[in-house]
Amino acid sequence: MKKVKKKNGIMYWPSTPRFLLMAEQLHLTPDFNHRPETMDEEHENIKLLPPQLLSSLVATGPYEGYQKERLNFTGNGIYLYRKCMVRNVAQIDVHSLLLTMAYQLDLLDERHEKMFLEKKEIEADPNYPNNKRLVSKRKRLKQWLNKYCSTIGKTKTEHSINRYKAMYGGMNMVFDMLNFWGLSNVINCVNDGFIITNFNEEKFEQFKDKYSGKVKYLTFSVKQYDFCLVKNDLEYLLINSDGDYKCRNREFGKNGVYELLTGKSLKDETVSVNEKALLEAERIEKESVKLCKDLFLKTTN
Repeated sequence: MKKVKKKNGIMYWPSTPRFLLMAEQLHLTPDFNHRPETMDEEHENIKLLPPQLLSSLVATGPYEGYQKERLNFTGNGIYLYRKCMVRNVAQIDVHSLLLTMAYQLDLLDERHEKMFLEKKEIEADPNYPNNKRLVSKRKRLKQWLNKYCSTIGKTKTEHSINRYKAMYGGMNMVFDMLNFWGLSNVINCVNDGFIITNFNEEKFEQFKDKYSGKVKYLTFSVKQYDFCLVKNDLEYLLINSDGDYKCRNREFGKNGVYELLTGKSLKDETVSVNEKALLEAERIEKESVKLCKDLFLKTTN
């Protein structure tokens, strides 16, 4: 397995911009931008880089326009989007990006390395999603490992530096992946998942061979969709049918509607779920997605 280059503990690729690598190196210095050792210390987060506008706003009429691409390198990964409404896309997800990078960089201790390998063993079983025990065990392992990746080292400064090493190595790899497909084909990216146009199975096999051949235990999943609407980096719709879709929207998505109805988040596992509100949120989401699909068909036919 050919090794990926590293600089001061950060993995980088031929496509990694020099200015990005320089900024990442600065973030590894102990006195630059890390959590304070005590709550009494003043602390203000410094962004890795300002958002990169790859293409400015293009006006096509007095009331129409689109922004081609906005790319943001952050301490949590890449955020990229192109406002658009298109057909025939694919969403590719990189599994457990932060954990895989931490393993590659030898940041896991013996106990957590065993956990990581056990998690990968479960995921290698194609039938594990149908086994409640394995699903529950994988979830627990992932939670323990994610928590550990934020506490590697003896001080809070070391915690931040080690997490940045794994995070930036993963971000540099994802940026290389986006270049593999062509930035003009990427319409959305949030950290370890991205949506592309012009997908084909043969190229996806080449994609898997290239990256899994350079990064041990790296795995992916892909799903194709008929319709896609991208509002921004965190809000999009992916639709195949009324029952097969992915909705990420603050106004009519299930999570957003539930929070509006109850004042509580579905992501908060410490709060019991209001079943009546959940059913209503699911109904509103499904009806909204169906309406979007119908409008999509009218405007594209």
